[in-house]
Formats: sequence, C-alpha cells, structure tokens
Amino acid sequence: MKARHLTYLALLALALLFTFGVSSAWADDSAPVDPAVASAMAQSNAPVSVIVFTDGNTAAVEALLPGSADVSALDPLDAFAATLTDTQIATLAASPDVNAITLDDALQGMGWGDTMDFTNLAINLDGVAPASQGGPTGAGVNVAVLDSGVSSLTDLSNANGGSRIVAFKDFVNNRKQPYDDAGHGTFVAGLIAGNGASSTPIDQNGKATVQYAGVAPQAGIVALKVLDSQGNGRESDVIRAIAWTIQNKDRYDIRVLNISLGGDVTGPLATDPLAMAVEAAWKAGIVVVTAAGNEGAFGAGGILSPGNDPYVITVGAMNTQQTADPSDDTVCTYSSIGPTQYDEIAKPDVIAPGNRNISLRVPFSYLDVTAPANRIAVNTYIPNAPSWMPPVYFMLSGTSTSAPVVSGIAALMISADPSLTPDDVKTRLMQTAQPIAGADTAQQGAGEVNVAAAMASDATANGYALSQKVGTGTTVLPADTYDRWNNYKWAKYRWTRYRWTRYRWTRYRWTRYRWTDVSWTRYRWTTLTQGE
Repeated sequence: MKARHLTYLALLALALLFTFGVSSAWADDSAPVDPAVASAMAQSNAPVSVIVFTDGNTAAVEALLPGSADVSALDPLDAFAATLTDTQIATLAASPDVNAITLDDALQGMGWGDTMDFTNLAINLDGVAPASQGGPTGAGVNVAVLDSGVSSLTDLSNANGGSRIVAFKDFVNNRKQPYDDAGHGTFVAGLIAGNGASSTPIDQNGKATVQYAGVAPQAGIVALKVLDSQGNGRESDVIRAIAWTIQNKDRYDIRVLNISLGGDVTGPLATDPLAMAVEAAWKAGIVVVTAAGNEGAFGAGGILSPGNDPYVITVGAMNTQQTADPSDDTVCTYSSIGPTQYDEIAKPDVIAPGNRNISLRVPFSYLDVTAPANRIAVNTYIPNAPSWMPPVYFMLSGTSTSAPVVSGIAALMISADPSLTPDDVKTRLMQTAQPIAGADTAQQGAGEVNVAAAMASDATANGYALSQKVGTGTTVLPADTYDRWNNYKWAKYRWTRYRWTRYRWTRYRWTRYRWTDVSWTRYRWTTLTQGE
C-alpha cells in the first residue's frame, strides 16, 4: 500500500496573499485585555461594558475600583460585569488576580443582516431568522474539527466568556491543552462557529462595519490535532482521530465531523483506509463533511481522499466575487473536479464559498508568519482604528475553507431538528442547492448550498444517501488519467519541497508503515473504538 502525505488543502493549492497595509507593530497578545475591548476603547472615550474574570479572589479585584463603579457579580463564575473607563481597565489588567477582561454580552442581540460578510450572504444565511428572534445558532451541537488544533480565542467563547472548545485531543505531540501552532484548524473552527465578538457591528453597540462570524456561532468545537506545525500529517493519525471521534460521539455529543485535509487516491474505495474510516463515522450517526481538494488544474479525476467516499458530503469551492449578488458567482478554478478516480463516484456533492474567506488568526502560527499579508487590518472593519492594534482575522482560499461553511450549516440544521440523520442532512443540502450557470455537475455537484432552503426542507433520506456512481473507473475518465495523475503529483509536489531528505524511508520505512502495521487487522473498528 502506498503511504500518503496529508496536508492542508489551502496550503497545497493557494493561500492567496493579499496586502492590507498591516503594521509590523504589535500589541502584547498575552495581555489579559481582549482585542475586542481594545477596539472599543480606541473608538470612544466613553466607558466600556466588560466582564472581568478573576483567579477566584474577586473581592480583591473589585476593591481596586471606586465605590461608584456599577459592578454585578456573575455567579457561579469567578467573574463580574462592570462598565469601566480605559484607566480602570488598565488598572485591573495590571492585577495578578485578573485572568481576562472581555467585552460584556458579545453574543446578545447578535444580528445577521447588513453586518454579515460575503461568505454568509452567499449561502443565504440572511434568509434564516437571527438568534434574537429564535433562529438557529448551532447551540447544543458539537462539531469535531480534524486539523492542526484549535486555539482558545475570543470568537470561540460563550456568553459567559468560557471557551466553546469542549474537548481537545492531540495526536501529534500529545499535549493536553488546546493550541494550534499552524493556524489552519482555528481558521476552520472560526468559519464553523466563530461568534464575531471581535468585530461586533455598530448596530449591535459595537464599532465594526462588517462582522466576521461563523455560520453556527453557538456550536461547540471538539478539536482533534492530526497535523503538525506546517500542516503535515500521517494517515494513521487521521484514522485514529476518526476512531476517537466515534468512540466519544455520545460523551461529547459530536454530530458533525469536519475534515479539511486530504491525500491522493491510491486505489479503489475497497482498499482506502480513510474511506473506510469516514464511512464508519457516517454509519455511527456523524455528518462527515470533507473538502474536495484544490486540484482543479488537473481536470477531471482530481477529488482527494476521503472526499472520494460516496457516503460523505464532499464540498467544492465557489467564488462570491466579493458581492452579495449570486448571479456573478463562479466555481473556483482550483476546486477539484469529479468524478473520483478508480470508482468514478460523482463528486463534489455541493459547493460553498471558498475564495478569500475570512476567519480567525492565530498570532505567530505557521500561517500567520508565512503569509503576513493575509492578516486583516483592524481599520478595514473598524474605521479609524489605530494601526498598532493586532489583527484578529485572517484570509485564506481553498476547499479547506468551503467545507467548514457546510459543517456550520449542518450544525444549524441539527440544532433546529436533532432527529436528523447524516443522510437527511445530505439529502436536504443537495436537493436545495442552487446550480451556478456555466458550470457542469462535475465541477459543482448539485450546486451552491442554500442554508435557508435547507433549513426549510422536510425531505428525508430513504436509506443511505450515496453519491451516484457514474462509471467503472475508465468509463468517464480517460484511460491515461492515472498516469497523468502520478505525473501531476510529481510536478506539483516535487521533491524540492517534499524531498526524501525529509520524507526518506528512514522516517517512513516499511518497518513502520508495512502492511501488517496499517492493515485493517490493526485499524479495525473493534480495536480502534476501544482504548484511548
């Protein structure tokens, strides 16, 4: 069996570099004052409503404030709410008893409407009732993000300031606390469940003109780190992480699994361990959403694994042209085109915004350091913000950013109707998708996802909602597809980048990856779903 190198789809194809005039001066990212509080202070001399989290000695912290300060205890948290001046906030920030100071009520009254960015407008999220009117938020649904980890950032917090990262498992370095040294997993998590607290809009008593929120802003995140600091990983770790997800599905109420990574297809589905793993997760009741791949330049047959599996929802990327008008939407040229190799399964299933998506930045992560021009300057969404303010958001393109948009929609659907099965979700998404003019089904599948229509649908699946099999291996794809694919991979991922000095057999030798090691006798689900 061929070993496969897994990496970020966004990095393999294009992490587009756009310059936004970001200053090289930085605020201290470790300071207890949240960037959103700093943004509010920068915009006005008026006092700011905040929540102050303490290490338990709340009374001592409150004593630092004047007697006239309006302080409200937040039981049973070690925290209190207050409306404070910038001087008072600075005083508290200097106290060793203060753990963090965040904006008060960042989630309350959050609207969609004109504050939405183009990603959410493109999927018709503004057609769904906002949370303030009883609309779905993803609350109660946890999404497993199988990626480079997730960092605890403000936009992934709940109404009480606590983290919505409900569980973390590190299959790379075995660390216990959530982190993301690459930055990609946090970006993905933000697209799924970011609440936009760091870009609270003007009409919600904030300072921002555009809100960068995820699709399901109250969903929980289960972070599974399977990729290292540069986005590299092993198939075996991915399989172990999927098995852990199945084992812990009920413990953490995991209903959706997002996989924004992929490997090349080396054979039919019957011999593809990643396909076997995602099928097991699907049959266990977990909606599996995968990226199609960024191999559009190859032509037909460029779908990556595990997006080649007929059970899962495979997502391609579309370009909104940065407008709210769907008539100018196009399929991204880099989005992988179906059908799949060997089995000729019709993929992708749907497409979603994947070009110039904006989500959470992890300071000093691999992505942040290697693509500094992708940082979103604060003054682009908070007018007159000082140039020294550290960027909170980041821009990326690729199908690895379109897949989490669909994962967020799945979380909304399930939060509105917990009885939905994975096949119900897939059926509704595909039946309500809107085809894009000028693109065929091999590029877009059923078309662009429409969250409002999917939420309104009452369609149910009759058995497994398998993607259609359209051929036998060479019925649709030319016979030379497989030779061309091998040549394409060699040219694109040549050894100047992935040379044997790094990936030589001393690291990936058969004594470690021999078939007796990675065969199904080791990775069968009766073994994998027990133990860790």
